[in-house]
Amino acid sequence: MSSDISIVGSKGPSTLKPINLLIGRPSPRLQAADKLAAASQVVLLQREVSDWALTYGPDHGEDDIREHVATWLSQKYRPVPGPITKDRIIITNGASGGLTTILQKFTDPLYTRRMFLVEPAYFLALNSFLDAGFGRKMQGVPEDDEGIDLEFLQRRLEEEESKYSDETQTSGAPTTKPEDLGYKKLYKYGLYVVPTLSNPSGKTMSLHHRKALVELARKYDILLIADDVYDFLAWPTDDHLPHEGLEIPPRLIDIDRQMGVTSEWGNAVSNGSFSKLAAPGLRVGWCEATPKFVYGLSQTGATHSGGCQSQYTCYLIDHMLVSGILEDHVQNTLIPIYRKRYNILVDAIKTYLYPLGVRISTGQPYETYARDDNGNRVLTKLVGGFFMYIDYPDTETFPTAADIVTIGGQEYGLNIAPGQIFVVQGDSESMKRADVGWNRGTRLCWAWNEEDEIVESIQRLAKVIRQLQK
Repeated sequence: MSSDISIVGSKGPSTLKPINLLIGRPSPRLQAADKLAAASQVVLLQREVSDWALTYGPDHGEDDIREHVATWLSQKYRPVPGPITKDRIIITNGASGGLTTILQKFTDPLYTRRMFLVEPAYFLALNSFLDAGFGRKMQGVPEDDEGIDLEFLQRRLEEEESKYSDETQTSGAPTTKPEDLGYKKLYKYGLYVVPTLSNPSGKTMSLHHRKALVELARKYDILLIADDVYDFLAWPTDDHLPHEGLEIPPRLIDIDRQMGVTSEWGNAVSNGSFSKLAAPGLRVGWCEATPKFVYGLSQTGATHSGGCQSQYTCYLIDHMLVSGILEDHVQNTLIPIYRKRYNILVDAIKTYLYPLGVRISTGQPYETYARDDNGNRVLTKLVGGFFMYIDYPDTETFPTAADIVTIGGQEYGLNIAPGQIFVVQGDSESMKRADVGWNRGTRLCWAWNEEDEIVESIQRLAKVIRQLQK
C-alpha cells in the first residue's frame, strides 16, 4: 500500500534537525529515476510501442506485460502448484488502487457480514474499508507470535454465524450489488492482512498459520486480501549469508491454489506493487487471483471505462522487468542498503534503548532457507521489509507513549508514530487491545532515513525517555 508521511508528533521549538521516524517510503536517492528515464526513452522513441503505451489499454493490462509479470512472479515464488499464468494477473495502479477495486467488486456493505483486519493495522488502508461502507462492520483481529490469533478469529466467526442460523444469507439476502447486474460473487467475510514483513509490526506469518487461515477462509467464505508488497525486500538474519537465493514464504494465494479448486473464484487475492521496488509515484501494481476473479476486477467501473489504470507507467516497468534492470536494482541497490540500515538500527536500539527496558518486538521468526557462497542450502531466519516495532516496558516508572511522542516532537525534533494510529476504526474493542499491547510502543522505519540519521534518532529517543524518567 502507499506509504505514510503524515506528521502526528507535535511540532515545537526544537532547533534540532527534524528526523521523521513515522514516514514509510524509500529515500529519494533509492528511487530508480535514472533507470526510469532510460526506460522512458526506449518506450517513447519506438513508435510501435509508444502508440500503445499512450492510449487506453486493455481492462486487465496488455497480455505481454501480464505474461512477463506472471513469469517473474513464478521465478520469485516458485509456487508448488506450478507456474503462474497470465490469466491470473491484472495490472493495477498500485496496491491502494488494487484494494479499492477488490472491495468494489467482491464485497458488499450489506451482504458481507464482517470485515476483519489484522491489528495493529496499516492505518492508511483503513479509509478504503470505510469508503466501501463497512464502518461498524470492521473488526480487528490481534496478531500473535505467528502473525494472527486464529482462535480469536474462529470465535468471532462462530459468533457471526450464530446470527444467521436460519441460513437467511444463502437466499434472498440484502445486497446493494445484485448478481443480475454483474456481481457474480460476493464474499460473506473479508480479511485484510500483510502476511510477510507486516506493516506496522514487521512480523511474518508462520506457514502453519497461513495454511490454517486458508482453511478457515474456505470454510466460512472469507476473501483473504493479502498485501504482498514487501516480499521481495527480504534477507537472511545471518550476515554471512547472501540475500540472493533466499526462499520467500508461500503466499496465501499459493496455498489456496495448492489445496485444490473448491470454487472458480478462490478465497485469496495477492495485492502487489512496484512502489517499493522502483518508485511510489509510478502507481503500478498487480493483483493475482483465479482467472474468474481477475476478470471480475477488470470489469469495475474505472477500469472498464478507462482501461488499464497504469497503461503508460506499466510499459516502463515492463521494460525494466524484461531487461533485468528492475531485479538488478532490487538485488544490488535496495536490499544491500536496507540490510545495512536494518543492522545499524538494531545495533542502535540494543545500545541505547535496551538499557532502558525497550525491546524489539519480533514475534516468532520465520525460518526459511538461503544459499551460502558455495551454493549449499542453509537454514536461516527471514527479516526485511521497511518496518520493525519496539515495545516499551509495562512499568509504572516508564513514560507513557503519549508523553514520548509529545516531548520527542517538541524538544528533540522527532516525529514518532503513536501506537494508537494502528487501531482498527469501527471496532470499539480495538483501542482497548491497543492499550494493553502495541500502544505501549512504536513503529520504526529504516527505508527513509540515512544511516547517521538512524543512529541519531535512536540516541534522541533514549534522551527523551531518560528526561521523562527524571
